[in-house]
Amino acid sequence: MDPLGSVIVETGRCIFSFFFTSIATVIKLQHNTGRLRKEFEKLEDRKNGIEEDVRLAETEGKCATEQVKGWIRKVEEIEQEVQPMLEKADRLAVQGCGPCCNILPRYRLCRRMAKKQLEVQQLISSCCFDNVVTDKKSPVRAVEKQQGPSLAGQREAEEMIEKLMDLLKGDENKRIAVWGMGGVGKTTLVRNLNNELESSSLMESIDIVIWITVSKDLDLKKVQSQIAKRLNLELDPNEVIEERAKMLLKRLMMKKFLLILDDVWEHIDLDIVGVPQTDDQANRKILLTTRSLDVCRAMMTDEEIKLDVLKQEAAWNLFAQNAGDVVEVPSINPLARAVAKECGGLPLALKTVGKSMRNKRRIELWKHALHHLQHSDPHVKHIEDEVYRRLKLSYDSLPSKILQSCFLFCSLYPENYSIRTDELIQCWIADRLINEHQPLEDCFNDGIALIETLKDSCLLEQGDCAGTVKLHDVVRDVAIWISTKQGSEKPCASILFTNITKPPKQFSGFSELTVIILVGNPINKIHDNLFAGLTKLRVLNLSQSHIVTLPPSLSQLQELRALLLRDCCYLEKLPSLGALRKLLVMDLSGTRLRELPNGTSKLKKLQELHLFRTHHLETIEAGTISGLQSLELLDMSFSAYKWDTRCNVDYGKASFNEILTLDRLSIVKLRLDKVDSVTLDSAWLMKLREFNIQISPGSCDSNNLATQHDEKRAILRGVDLMGIKGLNGLLDTASALDLVICGGISALSELSISHRLSSLESVKSLSISKCDCITSLISGDNISGTILPNLEHLSLNRLENLGAILGGMVPRKGCLKWLKTIEVVDCKKLRALISFALLQQVKNLEQIKVKNCSKMKYIIGGEVSAEMIPKLRVIELSDLPMLKTICSRLPAWPALEMIEVRNCPMLTKLPFATSNGVAATLKEIRGELQWWNRLIYSNDEIKSSLQQRFQPLKPLR
Repeated sequence: MDPLGSVIVETGRCIFSFFFTSIATVIKLQHNTGRLRKEFEKLEDRKNGIEEDVRLAETEGKCATEQVKGWIRKVEEIEQEVQPMLEKADRLAVQGCGPCCNILPRYRLCRRMAKKQLEVQQLISSCCFDNVVTDKKSPVRAVEKQQGPSLAGQREAEEMIEKLMDLLKGDENKRIAVWGMGGVGKTTLVRNLNNELESSSLMESIDIVIWITVSKDLDLKKVQSQIAKRLNLELDPNEVIEERAKMLLKRLMMKKFLLILDDVWEHIDLDIVGVPQTDDQANRKILLTTRSLDVCRAMMTDEEIKLDVLKQEAAWNLFAQNAGDVVEVPSINPLARAVAKECGGLPLALKTVGKSMRNKRRIELWKHALHHLQHSDPHVKHIEDEVYRRLKLSYDSLPSKILQSCFLFCSLYPENYSIRTDELIQCWIADRLINEHQPLEDCFNDGIALIETLKDSCLLEQGDCAGTVKLHDVVRDVAIWISTKQGSEKPCASILFTNITKPPKQFSGFSELTVIILVGNPINKIHDNLFAGLTKLRVLNLSQSHIVTLPPSLSQLQELRALLLRDCCYLEKLPSLGALRKLLVMDLSGTRLRELPNGTSKLKKLQELHLFRTHHLETIEAGTISGLQSLELLDMSFSAYKWDTRCNVDYGKASFNEILTLDRLSIVKLRLDKVDSVTLDSAWLMKLREFNIQISPGSCDSNNLATQHDEKRAILRGVDLMGIKGLNGLLDTASALDLVICGGISALSELSISHRLSSLESVKSLSISKCDCITSLISGDNISGTILPNLEHLSLNRLENLGAILGGMVPRKGCLKWLKTIEVVDCKKLRALISFALLQQVKNLEQIKVKNCSKMKYIIGGEVSAEMIPKLRVIELSDLPMLKTICSRLPAWPALEMIEVRNCPMLTKLPFATSNGVAATLKEIRGELQWWNRLIYSNDEIKSSLQQRFQPLKPLR
């Protein structure tokens, strides 16, 4: 071959080799790219899976192992190298394999990709770890012990803990509150509960107990952080609260927990915090402590447990424990007990004062401490910082300055003094703490709302009798301390039950005085100038003092709103009151006044006039009552004043017609000798919001039931019910009817006929006592329609001849159909309480009480079924010597909660047919142990079921 041909052949061979190599390189590059991409995707999937496992584990307080962290770092490094390779291979693939392509870069890339593929495969094969994560912190304990004093051996506290345990075990109670005044021991109680949970069977259904201290200044992020810490969960402090809540919610949804929120002062939105809130969470519960019942309501608790102060023995034991053995020294023991008593059973005060007196053996020191405690002086060591300031937080948390002022006003009354709520409201109105420019009902409602708020905040508590409130001793000391610290904005003088016989001649230097309370002092004379210069006085309360009269300087009190002289039993005369033009309330109840003071008719702003038990009142000048055009309440219950229209007009006295002219009058309480000379028409009575009208000829006896709020009560005492006229309006409108020592009828149904009344349909409460003429409540012989269709409460007392409640054929529909309670006492001839005929009528009956009916043999007659008594809750039986049975035995009692039996020796069987028939609602059976041991049962199952509910009664003394 010639040289030219050789060159051409060689050139062709080179060109062919180039194209062949290029094509092979491109093909191999595509192959390596595909294999690398496939292996790299596998690696990414493995990495993503492991990272997800790590993220989930981090919500449980765990973290990735060092081996996993190293592997992830290597993957991240190789990601930085592989991703650019794949991107470059994709670009070269787009360029194709033309004559101008550069083979060398493709070749190099192909070799690098083959090498990286091996590295990727090695990482994939090395990702099989024994453990992906490890515990970041120590394992979470189910219960974390809380530091605090033990309550072991304190019986009342142990019983309360047991009660809380039982509530937590029940599925129906998901939110439980322990509430009470500051320092009463709520936190200590719940700490002890927390510590006992570790060994409790309750932990079989709970994974973790989470204790959170909330405190007064609520910080939701802080609450979240405390929960997260308890769960070993890290929350980013800079993350928004909603994102933190999502992490908490996710973690808590995997747990059965008890969340304890200690010291809660306001509503906590648990949804915002991240706490699960669904209704089906029987094993996710919340227990909170708070000083406020309003907080319980806002948190929608299912059960609220009020923690009260300690009883005397427990209080002494706690004080002695803190004060040491010195309290047993004979000379110190009486003083120590007196000091302990001043603490009012409040654990915080008992411990603080006890520690301050620990092992002090000088009697002078004990006397010093007692003196300062008795005078509300916080000089006892630590009591100001550790007791008063902590209790002041409740005062500070009250939602308004008005409430704070109302609380401080209560401290004007003495220790343990039960303040009448109506008097307190009157004083608040007079002292401008309640708006006086509104109807009396609205003022009263405002006052009740203020009182209830103070009670719910544990700053005020129920008094010793109904309708009263009082301050706890230590809380009163705190109120006085606050007033002293702040400096009183409204100067007040309070001298109560301190045996003062002579008040000062004049309050010189006290021209700013707004309130004077001198209740219960044996003052018999007041100096003529005592009230001189008190031009800003708004409240003057001299109740229960021995004054006989008041000086003329009373007329200088032109800003006076409340003049309270109740139960000044020697008070016979008052000066003219005409100058007291701003007076809103005047209480002269229980005085010896024979006539109303001159100038009374000029009290144009007077809203309340109280003349209750004015047994000597004979004269009210004509025009006096009609001049009180702002009057909304007139209380002349059991007053001796006679309202006879004709006689009063003739003698220049106020007549009943003057009362009818008072357009604003809404509450009337008075006694009438007769009704034939006054107008008691339905229209006027219907306008009244409340009345208590007693018809009692020649008697102003005050021995009867008090009127309930918004009740219209008619009392007929010593009246011939057949012969008396003018009762129609009263009986048509009364919601409560009391018949006492009345005659003329043998059944109440005759009253309806004789006075042409429709059915006594307004009456909801009926009390009949000492009416010997009554033989039955309702007699079918003299009625054709319904009678007492809306009666809810029936009381029959000392009816000597009562033989049955229903007599004869009674209409089947309407009679007594809404009756809820029936109480029968001292009805000697009554053999059965509820006949089968009556049973058909009273399907809403809830409560039965029977006492001292010597011939009663059974309570409910005939064959009884559960459908006949679907709502009966309580049966109380006492002193029934002939009683043999309550009723026929029932297979089930739908609503029965309690049976109490006392001195019923012949009752040997209870009305339960089977053990299944023992009501699921039955909480207790009370009775004497001797009676209980004589009971006969159908079988042992019934006996066992009832035994669990039996509570022995203590013998009556």
